[in-house]
Amino acid sequence: MENIGESITVQRMAEHSNMPRRTFIRHFESETGMPPMRWVVLQRVLSARRLLEKSDWSVEKIAAVTGFGTAANFRSVFRREVGTTPSAYRKTSAT
Repeated sequence: MENIGESITVQRMAEHSNMPRRTFIRHFESETGMPPMRWVVLQRVLSARRLLEKSDWSVEKIAAVTGFGTAANFRSVFRREVGTTPSAYRKTSAT
């Protein structure tokens, strides 16, 4: 989680786990019920939600520190996963 904002690939996770890529994917899916990159996206969204709730950082800064890269990509993924825009989420979580 400390590295959620960095470039994360399945290959890097497998190497970090000292496993071949396919073995890592199989074990990861068995343990979590989802593919590794799906889990990464959900963790990034969770981290972004927390930042939207607790900070006054811009959407651009949150996108960068949570690994989404661009604000446009962040908005797109956030809306798909949460059902609303980051700005709208921030407004409703502040009340």
